[in-house]
Amino acid sequence: MEKQTNAAATVSFSNAILGLFLSFIPFVGWIFAPIWMIAILFGMVGLLKGYNRRLAVYGILIGLFTFAYKIVLFQLALS
Repeated sequence: MEKQTNAAATVSFSNAILGLFLSFIPFVGWIFAPIWMIAILFGMVGLLKGYNRRLAVYGILIGLFTFAYKIVLFQLALS
């Protein structure tokens, strides 16, 4: 029996966690923006698979949360 894996969902979740932790570094958090984007994009690809979609959903949610977090911090810094 072949075990099915969803590599896109795994990449999405791992990049989302990595991007979240790296976004807490002041002044360089925006350098890691491609990590969040990759997490969101791979999460969308992972949702197209019929199995193990939970990690894809978590990756998308954490990636979007990190993006919103950085936008709010940026707005607070401007005011």
